[in-house]
Amino acid sequence: MNESRELDKIKKIREYIMKSGYPLEIEIGGILRKNGWLVINQWPYFDKETKKVRTVDILAMKTNSLSTKLGLPLLIECKKSEKHEWVFHTQLKENEFLPLIGTLSDVVKKITKPAIVDKLQELLTNASIGDLLGLDTRSSRLLGRLTGLHVLNKNTKIGVFNVVPNSKNDFFEATQQINSDIENLSEALKTFIIFPVIVFDGDMYEFYEEGGEMKVLPINHVQHILFGRELSPYLIDVVKKSYFSEFLKTIEADFQVLAEIASYEREVFSDRNQPSKSGQTYQTNPDKQEGVEP
Repeated sequence: MNESRELDKIKKIREYIMKSGYPLEIEIGGILRKNGWLVINQWPYFDKETKKVRTVDILAMKTNSLSTKLGLPLLIECKKSEKHEWVFHTQLKENEFLPLIGTLSDVVKKITKPAIVDKLQELLTNASIGDLLGLDTRSSRLLGRLTGLHVLNKNTKIGVFNVVPNSKNDFFEATQQINSDIENLSEALKTFIIFPVIVFDGDMYEFYEEGGEMKVLPINHVQHILFGRELSPYLIDVVKKSYFSEFLKTIEADFQVLAEIASYEREVFSDRNQPSKSGQTYQTNPDKQEGVEP
């Protein structure tokens, strides 16, 4: 009798777990661990606005051998729906799409000194690489690669969530949770480059107008713009579960580029502070050198 009752309890617990988002979190966490990420499920924090303890579904962290001080955290929220699809009105990215430029500029400011950032800003305002004065071959190459980051990749579409009946609650709940995660953890993670991600176990579609016809197609990955409490824009990657492994390759390629830039900048900074033969310390930027008395 007791054994039968125990089996019934186990059955009910298993049914509850399978209907929840935990299997999805476990699956995504497993993919991250296999690819060398440190994974923490249900990471708690205190929400300063609601005065309550909330959790991030998955906080994943990775460092790079080129830059042990450069960390990349993924803030991941997981959602599942067997009944309701997510539908996005998509558009291609434009050169003038300022939220993207602002996002990229903010990322780079975390890993470079002002001299590189100033030159990068010229690049972000549509200046060509050839017009960037004072940059050596390597830094020019790195800044060129920077424009290939997925936040600027024109093949990744911007998606505005279309309010489909009965599906809006799940999506907006996920975006508000991401917003809370970022607002409350950004101070603790201020030296890191944060990528917010929503993983969806369900069907995703896009629609757009082309040649007078409304196209509706399946889609694996879109980027959604969310505005924080101070109206600062940032991008959330919305990824279908079956595409997550491929998406992770994109993020890791981005991180390799950022780590290489950070490693280069530290070399430059170290060179600036090396004493010369005359005993002077030279603090330089890409345009000029000034001797500073010790």
